[in-house]
Amino acid sequence: MSSAEKCPRTEAISALVDDELAEPARAALDAHVAGCAICAPVLAEFRQLRTTFAALPDVTPNVDFAFLVDRRIAAADVPKPKPKPRPQRWRWWQLAPATLGGALSLSLGVYLGGTLMLGSQATAQHAALQMAAFTAIPPGALCPALQACNSMGR
Repeated sequence: MSSAEKCPRTEAISALVDDELAEPARAALDAHVAGCAICAPVLAEFRQLRTTFAALPDVTPNVDFAFLVDRRIAAADVPKPKPKPRPQRWRWWQLAPATLGGALSLSLGVYLGGTLMLGSQATAQHAALQMAAFTAIPPGALCPALQACNSMGR
């Protein structure tokens, strides 16, 4: 990496300190850190932390913490979650009003629709009979051929 490129992430510098990088990436990162005023102090701080942690003594606990934590959890009176309530089943008497209302609404709709349809047919027939006076064939005329007559057969 050249100094004109963006600085690498701190994870890459940490991997350099921990010897986790492959050789080509390690050489490129070393070259970048040598010429970068931002990354050089970060690398120095990571190396100092590594030596400080390496100087700490190894401590092995003589107590099993997992057992202690499990015992405390068991001793704590943690309430168990309540079971979910079962969904309520509908009884026939609870559905009867809705069923009755639906049946009445449907019946009323069919009745009113039928009334409208009968009224429209009667009105259409009445208007057609009134307009029959304006046909091309005068009333009482004889038809020379069946095709010449209208649909009423006059």
